Formats: sequence, structure tokens, C-alpha cells
Amino acid sequence: MKKLDLILAFEGVLLVAVIVLFVLFFTRNTPSGQVETELVPDGEVHAPVNGEIVYVKIDSLMQNYQMYKDLAEELREKSQKLDAELSNKQKKFQQDVTDFQNKAQKGLETRAKLAEMEQQLATDQQNLLQLRDNYAMQLQEEEQVMNRKSLQSIMDYLVEYNKDKGYQYIFGSSFGSNVLYSASSLDITTSVIDGINAQYRITHPEKK
Repeated sequence: MKKLDLILAFEGVLLVAVIVLFVLFFTRNTPSGQVETELVPDGEVHAPVNGEIVYVKIDSLMQNYQMYKDLAEELREKSQKLDAELSNKQKKFQQDVTDFQNKAQKGLETRAKLAEMEQQLATDQQNLLQLRDNYAMQLQEEEQVMNRKSLQSIMDYLVEYNKDKGYQYIFGSSFGSNVLYSASSLDITTSVIDGINAQYRITHPEKK
């Protein structure tokens, strides 16, 4: 039976979610809350006249965000616990199968009793498969909640972070995203990591 395997990666669903949710529109510098733009005759829109566009490296941010790392560790520990429980149940089932085979081969039980034991083994096997699937679904749901919590926390922090910055856009940059080029001078990843971790440690002191 295949063991539960928690894959905590910074790609796939998480990466797509970060890219989509991470684009925050800060437009406090224009009267109507709209980004001020300059139109040219052919209809092309130039970059915002006021404010600045910056970006964060998503992979680096998630890998270094202490809240995400703490939640990921909690989920990993739970995954290991469920895996151990399932493994123990699987071993017990295998012992029952071996016992059934031994009794059947040696004629130590009546045919009626063996039929009853066989039916019970089939039921136990089905229950094990169902339990495995339930554990996998549970871990998947909790991983999604973990990702959403981390994303929401990051977005909430960026709102506060930008109050004295006045950026028009904060993009998330990662391999394969729509941001194909970005100047290193616009990279605020380190600043965001330092700030959001400092904020997190206020309510979550480091464990000794």
C-alpha cells in the first residue's frame, strides 16, 4: 500500500495562486483611485505616470516566510502521524491475512468459519483503502488552507507596507510567470521578508 506523501512545494497550485492574488493595486496618488496613464494616438497605454512598479520573488518569499514554514512543519508532522497510523493498521491487516491463509491451508477452521473470515478480510481491506483516501483528502484540504492563510497574511502585510511607499503595483515574479524581465533595482523581496517576519515574530516568538 502506498504511504501518504505530503508534497510541500512552492510550485503548482500555490504558485498560481500567489501570482494571481499577489498583484495589488495601490492607487492612492491619483484623485479618483485610478492609475494615471498616458494615451498615445494608436491607443497604446504607457506606464503609470505617478508611483512606481516593484516586485517580489515569490519563491524566495515563501521559502523564507516564517509563518509559512511553521505551518508547513505542523502539516508535515500531522502527515507523519497519519502515515504511522495507517501503516500500523496495514500491518495488522497483513497479520490477519497470514493467519487466515495458515488456518485455511491446515484445515484448522470449518468452511463456514473460513468464509466468514474471508468476508471480514474483504471488509477490512475496503476500510483501509477508504481510510487512506480520507487521510489524503484531509491533508490536501489542510494544505490548501495553509496556503490561503499564508497568502492572505502576505497581502495584508503589503497593504500596510505600501502605506509609506506609494507603489502603484507590486508584482510577484517567479519562473514561468508573465513577468519575463524585471530590473533588480525594483526587487523588494528582502525588505518584505524582513518586515513580514518581524511582524510575525511579535505574536509568535521563536521556540527555543
